[in-house]
Amino acid sequence: ELKNLAALPRFLATARLDIGMAGIAVTPERAGEMVFSEPYVDETLAFVVKDHLREDFSRWGNIRDLGPAPVKVPNLPYYIEQIKRRAPRLKLELLENPNQIEADMKQGAFDALAMPAESGSVLTLLYPKYTVVVPEPEIVKIPLAYPVARRDQEWSYFINTWIELKRRDRTIDALYNHWILGKQAS
Repeated sequence: ELKNLAALPRFLATARLDIGMAGIAVTPERAGEMVFSEPYVDETLAFVVKDHLREDFSRWGNIRDLGPAPVKVPNLPYYIEQIKRRAPRLKLELLENPNQIEADMKQGAFDALAMPAESGSVLTLLYPKYTVVVPEPEIVKIPLAYPVARRDQEWSYFINTWIELKRRDRTIDALYNHWILGKQAS
């Protein structure tokens, strides 16, 4: 049984899975292990911070000025590399259990968490003492795509064609606007 993303390359390589679904970030490490479809949307690297820290995280220069401030970060080397490149003195603390994020937010257990803005915006609706900040300049975009089994090029072509059709008929935009941006929600 697939319990974490670390096992996904093996499941795809051994034909136990044909495709990985639901927001899988394309990183150089992952691209070396799996074949990906064309990206269907980008995530934006951001920080979920307590409201009073909004300005401190609004610009990369401000973040560098924080020095060794503690920031929680998922165990994704590509995300960590992008943050370290822009703010090398931050004290990055790996999230041991991503399922613990909501409980930590409820308790106010951290000041800042690095994560995609699109995911963070949902959390800030549930925990309004936090806000999402996308530091400027140098907005970092990370593509999302579907990893597919290496052995099946026809399947990969089909997925790419499907993504392109959904992009052109604006289905992807409509879903993004509804589920990520909350537009047209009642």
